[in-house]
Amino acid sequence: MEENILKLLNKIINDIELRPKMFFVNPNYRELSSYLFGYLTCIDNINSTHINNLFSEWLNNRNIKTSLFWTEYILRISANDNEKYAYEILIKEFKLFLKANNADGSDILT
Repeated sequence: MEENILKLLNKIINDIELRPKMFFVNPNYRELSSYLFGYLTCIDNINSTHINNLFSEWLNNRNIKTSLFWTEYILRISANDNEKYAYEILIKEFKLFLKANNADGSDILT
């Protein structure tokens, strides 16, 4: 089931990237980050995982270390408050996060 969750998250982010208007009337960073945060929170609650926190830690460990959560980290640090760029960065970073955690065999869902 855990591998299925990772595959589902990867499918969702790919679908959003290919067809953003299928998910959002006006695709922008705030809507995308809010959607993903809510979706990940739901997965975390149902499956007793910590994907939201792990994504934040992963970002902070790769770049500038801050106390910001991933939603603000990407906007403020990675995109320098540029929401259009932050939208692109979020998709890229989330895909890298999923790939890194799936590829190295670690179990991010426990």
